[in-house]
Amino acid sequence: MADYYSKFSALIPFRSVEARACALALRDAHNAQWEERQPHHDEHYHFGAEIEDSSTDGMAPLWVHDDGGSNVAGLIEFVQACARQKLCAGRRWCVVWSYDCSKPRLDGYGGGACVIDLETGDCLASLDLVDMADSIANGDHETVRIDVGMAATAHDVLCLEMAASDRTEDLSEEIKTLSPLVQALKSVAERRTVTLVGSGPD
Repeated sequence: MADYYSKFSALIPFRSVEARACALALRDAHNAQWEERQPHHDEHYHFGAEIEDSSTDGMAPLWVHDDGGSNVAGLIEFVQACARQKLCAGRRWCVVWSYDCSKPRLDGYGGGACVIDLETGDCLASLDLVDMADSIANGDHETVRIDVGMAATAHDVLCLEMAASDRTEDLSEEIKTLSPLVQALKSVAERRTVTLVGSGPD
């Protein structure tokens, strides 16, 4: 018999000691209600948590980590719930995790990452290593590298097209939907890393 593990370690920044206490109370209340509900439509907030000393800027961090049987999805839902109640400090929070196994099972290893907007609780990005690797291996994922000069040129061309579209009703409405792509090209031109998420037709 093989044992499967989820491993992670991260700090959640809270606005104050009081906000952190509210977060821990939220976790305990959620777990108490979770035990009583059947079937479950959400995740159990199961993870290790230890209070860290407050920082000089007033933030009160909470150290969260695996405890041998932790639930990564539950941790993410917990942070989102805290963010929506305006308990967290900062703009974004990231957690990285790994999957491990006590025996060399083919499905025993992997990992992932998730980035949460601490102002809204929204998930900004998530990644599963196994899904990503399978997608690339199966030819469903394509990586395109654009150099800085190419991105700057494409950005300028699209900006000109969009400016013309604002002045000329005859131009395609599709031109006006390119704002996200223009912003992505601008970021590449500024030497920032950009991820475009989407999928083609089946």
